[in-house]
Order: sequence, then structure tokens, then C-alpha cells
Amino acid sequence: MDEKTYGAKTSAGARRRASRLAAVQALYQLTLNHGTADDGEVEDAIIEFLTHRPGAELPEDAYAEVDNDLFSDLVRGTHRHHGQLVDILDAVLPQRWKFVRLDRILAEILGCATYELSHRPDVPVAVIINEYVEITKAFYEGDEIGFINGVLQEVAQNLRAEEVLEHKNERAKSN
Repeated sequence: MDEKTYGAKTSAGARRRASRLAAVQALYQLTLNHGTADDGEVEDAIIEFLTHRPGAELPEDAYAEVDNDLFSDLVRGTHRHHGQLVDILDAVLPQRWKFVRLDRILAEILGCATYELSHRPDVPVAVIINEYVEITKAFYEGDEIGFINGVLQEVAQNLRAEEVLEHKNERAKSN
């Protein structure tokens, strides 16, 4: 890594992606360390991350800075609404892939993405799905990428059907 890459000002998009990746990592760490974390442990994890981790390594944006507000919102929101998010996901997951049986990283990716789809109407569906598919690629190379994409497409259809239809119509017009 050269000096120009490390510490370079990063674009807002790269900061948001780094925030999403960091949120997945923080939630995964909380699950490993605490099982079911309480609000205090979540706040401690947020503070620890923001204090001790200046950036997250991404393939195309080495050590991108995070958007602290987005990172904090994703971690707090995913934790706070965990039960609701599990219900949303269990409604679309195949029977053999219920949330509790998922690989923990897959579960955290789906949890964060579903939180954004259900509680962040300011972020377009296509952006959310693309971001979490790209984050999945940081951890997996196989079928998991398509699995995440398919599940998030169904969640989006259930939660934001009008926006999904509008996006499909726009794509059809441009072709």
C-alpha cells in the first residue's frame, strides 16, 4: 500500500460503504463476544470502534474512513430492531435457511441490510442491495453472493414494493 492510498480523503460513497462494512464487523464481534448484547455493550462497541479503528480495508478503497453517524445508526438500529428484522427475514428465507441457522456473517449482513430497507427510506433500494452484495464479496466468493442478493430483493419487494416497481419501470424504459 502506498502513502497516497492510506489516509487519502475518501468519497462519500466509499465512506458509507466502509461504514456498512464496519457495522457488519462490529455486530459480528458483538455476537461472538456477548451472544445477545445489551444496549450498554452496543454503545461500548461503537465507542471502541470509533476510537480505535481509523478505517476499514476495502478492495478498491484501501482504508476508507467511515461515516461515524451512519456506522452508529446501523449498529444501534440493527441491534434495537433485531427481533423485527429476524421476523422480516424469516418470512422470505427458505425453511432450511431460517435466520438462526445462518452463518453469523451472512446473518449480520442481512440484518444490517434489512434494517436499512425497513428504517432508512432516504437510501434507495438499489443502493442498499448493491452495497451489501459488494460487502458480501469481501467475505465470500461463492453462492453466498447470489443468496444475499436474492433474499434482499425479496425483502425489498415486501417492504418497499412501490420503489422496486418504479425502479423496474425505469430500467425497462432505458432498455
